[in-house]
Amino acid sequence: MNEILQVKDLEKSFGDFVAVNKINLNIKEGEIFSILGHNGAGKSTLIKMVLGLINPTSGEIWIDGLQYRQKSKDIKRIIGYLPERMNFYANLTAWETISFYAKLKEVQPERCEEVLEQVGLADVMHRRVGAFSKGMQQRLGLAQAVIHRPKLLILDEPTTGLDPIGIMELKQMIRNWNQEGTTIFFSSHNLADVEELAGNMAIMNKGSIVADGSLAELQQKYKLRTKIKIKVSGDPSETWFSQQQFTSRFGKFEIQDNTMTCYCDSRDKMDVLKTLLDKGIKIEDFSVDEPGLDLVYQEVMRNCAIF
Repeated sequence: MNEILQVKDLEKSFGDFVAVNKINLNIKEGEIFSILGHNGAGKSTLIKMVLGLINPTSGEIWIDGLQYRQKSKDIKRIIGYLPERMNFYANLTAWETISFYAKLKEVQPERCEEVLEQVGLADVMHRRVGAFSKGMQQRLGLAQAVIHRPKLLILDEPTTGLDPIGIMELKQMIRNWNQEGTTIFFSSHNLADVEELAGNMAIMNKGSIVADGSLAELQQKYKLRTKIKIKVSGDPSETWFSQQQFTSRFGKFEIQDNTMTCYCDSRDKMDVLKTLLDKGIKIEDFSVDEPGLDLVYQEVMRNCAIF
C-alpha cells in the first residue's frame, strides 16, 4: 500500500524554542490515522507544516509523492482541511457559502447540494450562517473540507462544538469517506474517539513523537495486560489444575468463589479459555476488559517523565 504522507526528520523552531523535533511519520493511503498529545505538544505546528501553511526549519514532507517546493498547487488540490475553529461570513447562507468554496476548488455546482446533504445541512441550506449554532458551523466546515473529494482529509479536533448525536454522525461520516477511499488524518484530545476510529496513531510530547502504532501494538510494547473474568461451575479451587503451570504460561490470576480473574497478554485471551475447556472446566460466563487508550497514554507519559 502506498504512503500518502511521509514526514522525514521534520523540525520547526521559533527562535530558541523547538516546537517540532526531528519527526518521522508515515501514513498509508486509505487508513485512518490520529495524532494526539496534550496542549503544546506540537500537533498543530505539525499539521500546519503538512498543510503548507508554515515552512519547516528542516526536513521533508511528501504528500502522494509530491513536495511543496515543486508541486504546491497540486498538493493543495488533493488535501481537505477542517481547522479547529472555522469562520464564515455571517450574512451568507450555507448554500452561498458552499457555492463559494465549490468555485474556489473548481467543483461542479451540483456537488454543493450533495455535500450539504452528507453533513446534515440540507434542510437549512438557505439559512444565514450567522444564525447557525457552533455545531452547525462545524458541519459546514466539514462540507467545505470534503466538497472536492480529497485524497487526504486533515481534521483538527473535529468533534469540537458537536453534541453527542452530532459526534456519532461525524464518526459515521469519517468511516464513509474512508470507505470511499479518503485517507483521514486527525488530531483529537478525546481518547475514546481516537480508540474508536484510528487504525494507527502517534503520541506527541514536547515536539517529538514518543510512541506510535496501532492500539494493539502499543498495548504489547508497554506490556499492558488484558483482564479476563471467568465464572465457572462449582468451586474452582477443587477442580483446579496446577496454578504454577497456569501462571507461568499466562500470567497472574486470582480465584474468588467460583470466579477466576486472569491478567494475560491480549493475544492469549482465547488460549486461556481453551485451556480451561480442555481441562474439563465448565465456563458459565466470562468478560474481557482490554487496556484502553487511556491506560496506554498514561503509560507513555509516565515513561516520558522517567526519561
